[in-house]
Amino acid sequence: MALYEEVQSVCFVGSGAMGCFNALVAGAAGLNCSVYDASQAAMNSLPERLRAMGGHLCQQGFFSNDDLTRALDRITPFDDLRAAIAGATLVSESVPEQPDIKRAVLAELDGLCGEHVIITTNTSTLLPSELEGALAKPERFAALHSHLGAKVFDIVGGSRTDPQLLEQLEAYVRCLGGYPLLLSKENPGYVINSILGPLLTASLLLMTEKVVSAEVIDRAWMRSQSVAIGPVGLMDLFGLDVIFDSWQRPGRRNHPLRPRILAQLAPLIESNALGIKSGQGFYNYPAPSYAQADFLVGTTNDKTIESCLIAVFLTHALALEVNGVTEAWKVDEAWTLSFGSSEGPFAQLQALGIPALKKYQDEALHRGLLDGDVLSLVSEHLTATASPN
Repeated sequence: MALYEEVQSVCFVGSGAMGCFNALVAGAAGLNCSVYDASQAAMNSLPERLRAMGGHLCQQGFFSNDDLTRALDRITPFDDLRAAIAGATLVSESVPEQPDIKRAVLAELDGLCGEHVIITTNTSTLLPSELEGALAKPERFAALHSHLGAKVFDIVGGSRTDPQLLEQLEAYVRCLGGYPLLLSKENPGYVINSILGPLLTASLLLMTEKVVSAEVIDRAWMRSQSVAIGPVGLMDLFGLDVIFDSWQRPGRRNHPLRPRILAQLAPLIESNALGIKSGQGFYNYPAPSYAQADFLVGTTNDKTIESCLIAVFLTHALALEVNGVTEAWKVDEAWTLSFGSSEGPFAQLQALGIPALKKYQDEALHRGLLDGDVLSLVSEHLTATASPN
């Protein structure tokens, strides 16, 4: 008998955006789902929030109406944790991104769940090895990190995770119709976020120059990637308060860019301009300019901005391969599935060529958009790659 059973019933602990999204995806795949949140107010609003998110996913073409109906029929809310996990073969934690809160919840789950139940964290910023000490049985714990609006899941274990558990998580993601992105080792930001995070940071830094607007940045990116939203629009989608809070965490307190980033975001946070959820962020909603049919028409693209963004994008993608986090083809597949791009970063690098990338990197470095250590690591690899055998 396998140590970990095939996942048929899932409990989602934490009913925020990611908890709701993951429950909808699992329910649409035909799995029985329970959702628990310690906040009674959150539980009271859960059905309405599930329907609203599901409706948005239908509008985006992510779900069909039948998918949404199936999902909602399969999701049951619980205001008692013990009752919520009863019968679950997988428990997914999506509580706030605060280490003490996550450790406390994971410790409680470890004590309540049967020994064959898989426990996962959906954290986007913490590593499994930073949390596994909260569990008496860390071998049944791993990170299963999802991406809102995409069926791409980062999978990575901590220092003591059972390899069989990782195999079962891959099977679970495939059951969802998703793409299991198994990492060879832990990496801050996993895969997608370790590329996207620096891209968002570069966009914020460009806007601190005052002469570069959100529209200029997003036009440059949307044209170069043939996508429907740019990095600034994505920040509005994620929530500017979420971006702001991520720069308040202890690991970033000594980051040299932190003062400039917080100064850019603070006025928006203070005025409750949080992005889509508040109706205003860098853009106004529900009809942001980047979503208008003529957004890319009749304007000249800023090639310098485009080259800087591409330099940051490709450099951080390359760092994943150089550091042995995962293979290049997996990065490309995950990126195209997540953002609808026709090509991933490594395919784009092949088309661009190393000499052109180095010129782009010089411009980005001049503007303070590239981390010197990451650039040095990647530059050494590029030099070796470009050298004749």
